[in-house]
Amino acid sequence: MAKSAILDVMKFFSTCLQTLEEKGITVEDSSEFEECEDRMRAIGKNSITPMISSEHNDLSKDHAGWLILRKDGQDIGGVAARHDMLVSETLSSFWARSYGRLYKGQGHLRLVTDAPRPCDEIAGSVIYMGEFFIAEKMRGSRHLLSLYTHLLFAYCHIRWQPDWLYAFVRADDARLGYATEYGFTRQYPGAHVWGVLPKGRATGEYLVALKSGEMADMARYFNHHPSCLLGVDSLKRVE
Repeated sequence: MAKSAILDVMKFFSTCLQTLEEKGITVEDSSEFEECEDRMRAIGKNSITPMISSEHNDLSKDHAGWLILRKDGQDIGGVAARHDMLVSETLSSFWARSYGRLYKGQGHLRLVTDAPRPCDEIAGSVIYMGEFFIAEKMRGSRHLLSLYTHLLFAYCHIRWQPDWLYAFVRADDARLGYATEYGFTRQYPGAHVWGVLPKGRATGEYLVALKSGEMADMARYFNHHPSCLLGVDSLKRVE
């Protein structure tokens, strides 16, 4: 990412952070993985998926972390991110190999085709984001959702300067527009076809992604037109 683009992203990060603080919300970054998982359970998160769980991975503090939302001295939400390099391996083969180990035979993907898949354009320096959770009492605000996810995108780009960010969104949530609320610009329905569906995953998840150049363009646009980021402040569910 060019220096001017990094500066745009830094300015955008500052704007999101300041706007959250005006709402009485602060953000804490942490690489104390087990502690963060316990903090999320304490505010109502029922489980941690194995892709970024400290129980299933030896996570490097240089290549993974959490952002925790706090209000009035109390945790109200959190999300985790992990940095990977995919050069000689496609994203699809990475998932298939990783899930075989993480789910210990209780879940695996079914091979769809031997041909290259559209989602395999996600390569190089990539950030996986997961475990997004907002405490039930704090749900319902579109502003909180958009500010938090866009701040996370900017944080990841400043810290790791990745080529891509990606995550998974439940199909019903994707159809309701949540991926757009989060700020993802690309959606890949059917990226996962499960041979055996593991506990905690859903049939029909959408892979959603954001490319580095698109992040820079987004930051530049919202820096000049901040009112376009925050529209009508209403959502039925934020989790």
